[in-house]
Amino acid sequence: MIDFGMVDAVDAEAIGEPGQRTFRVRARSGSNYAALWLEKEQLAALGRGISQLLAERAPGRGIPIPRAIEMGAFTLNPDIDMQLVRLGIDFQETKVVLLADDQEGFDRGDTPTFRMEMSRAGAFGLVRSIVDAVSAGRPKCPLCARPMEADGQHFCPGSDGHSLLLPIPGPEDDIRNQ
Repeated sequence: MIDFGMVDAVDAEAIGEPGQRTFRVRARSGSNYAALWLEKEQLAALGRGISQLLAERAPGRGIPIPRAIEMGAFTLNPDIDMQLVRLGIDFQETKVVLLADDQEGFDRGDTPTFRMEMSRAGAFGLVRSIVDAVSAGRPKCPLCARPMEADGQHFCPGSDGHSLLLPIPGPEDDIRNQ
């Protein structure tokens, strides 16, 4: 297991164009850097989980939290660079603990593969950056909540197969009469 300890800075980012983005949590502990790659839905679930965990178990709710330390420049070659398949979080005393597994460690039964701790301020900062990273993608359809393409087109089950942008053929358009 890689124990990153208490991190100095942590955030999330999306890389690439909407519809083709990859997501990662970035962490810095001293001079060590970690890049934890995950799917968009995993990242969104992590943000919701940390928010819920802090709301339910963190002492001092309602007390202002200092701003989290900014990540700053992130190295191109982090010490830890792993694709995550499973995440877990816990609250211990005054810190949030993130546990993660990559596929290799999960298959071996060597879990958790990675561990790090965040201050309450760091955890709130991570949640804010997750919201920013996840919401900066493609707009969602108001009917089905699925991502729409850049041109606004997509198949929407909520429209029952009809599109507002394409006319519905009338009797004069019946190809059987041609």
